[in-house]
Amino acid sequence: MHEQDSSGITQKPLSELIADQLKRKIWNEEIQLGERLLETELAELFDVSRSTIREALKILEIEELVVIQARKGTYVAAFTEQDVDEIIELRTLIEARAFTQATHHLEQNHVEDLQAIVDQMKTKADEKDWNALFDLDMQFHSYVVRLCGNSRIIKIYDSLQVQIRTFLMHLDQYYSNHQSFYDEHKQLLQALVSKDVHTVEGGVRNHIEYVETKLLGQKTIQNLRRYNL
Repeated sequence: MHEQDSSGITQKPLSELIADQLKRKIWNEEIQLGERLLETELAELFDVSRSTIREALKILEIEELVVIQARKGTYVAAFTEQDVDEIIELRTLIEARAFTQATHHLEQNHVEDLQAIVDQMKTKADEKDWNALFDLDMQFHSYVVRLCGNSRIIKIYDSLQVQIRTFLMHLDQYYSNHQSFYDEHKQLLQALVSKDVHTVEGGVRNHIEYVETKLLGQKTIQNLRRYNL
């Protein structure tokens, strides 16, 4: 059942609103990856019925943010190194194509909208607010992908939004500071404005695969330590 606000605008169902709040708690690390979720506790926390909580958890299961196991309970999905590798690979494939195609549709009003997002990033970088930076990252990348003109790419990307935002939770450990994260998006916008497809594709790949390089570096160090090298 959908609710309406005082203006008559249709709002999300209660279960979706709760699912959104649970996502935010996970991304803010108020709820940990791998943590068990109890329907009774959540029903009390949100002051709703267990059936509403069950519907909210079903939404999160479809988005692969929780795992529901018969007779074992519901758990926040763990995020493995393989998950990180797969998200990096998928983002690179989709965004490299979408960003280069977006250059053909980029107008001045789009540039102004993207500049506004980047300006907000500067503010949040100064405040050292990773969560806000990651939310703005999602806004920036989603905005550009929607300019690519391929409805199927857009639909696939939309279906990955929750997984990508969960992936972003891990990025703070790979960036030396908040400013460098902001700088990368400023450079991405400059590349888009140039409309040079090679510069754009290179910028996107460098931005996304930067984390993969850091991961590989960490794995190499771990292996060296394991073998006392």
